Amino acid sequence: MSDQLLSLLLSVFLLYGYAHSNTAIFNPCRGQKFTTPEEQRAFLDNWLKNLEGRDLDRTFKCYATCMLFDMNIMDGSGELHMEKYLETEALEKSWPKSVANCRYEFADEMDICEYGFGMANCLMSLRAATTWE
Repeated sequence: MSDQLLSLLLSVFLLYGYAHSNTAIFNPCRGQKFTTPEEQRAFLDNWLKNLEGRDLDRTFKCYATCMLFDMNIMDGSGELHMEKYLETEALEKSWPKSVANCRYEFADEMDICEYGFGMANCLMSLRAATTWE
């Protein structure tokens, strides 16, 4: 019995270790409906100023991550596609250099929802720096 349990645990460990962030194990958006362009625009337009991640529950953080996926701004491995973000008119074309700071700030984050929310919040704070001044 203990050999079977050990085999099962080893299998789960190996699966967990090799699963990519866009697989069903890590994908927080699995089963979630896709958003319309209007919903995506409203999401960007209604982002709260000075939003603190520690005050939010995981559901919202995962929702923000799913929005980045839906908008093709971030892929399942966490890679940002800034050309898609620029298409949304959310950032000025001169801002991508500032995005490097966002990437650096969250480079060690392993939780896809924490990473996605952190990136979304950082990008939106860059947007807010000129929009809300």
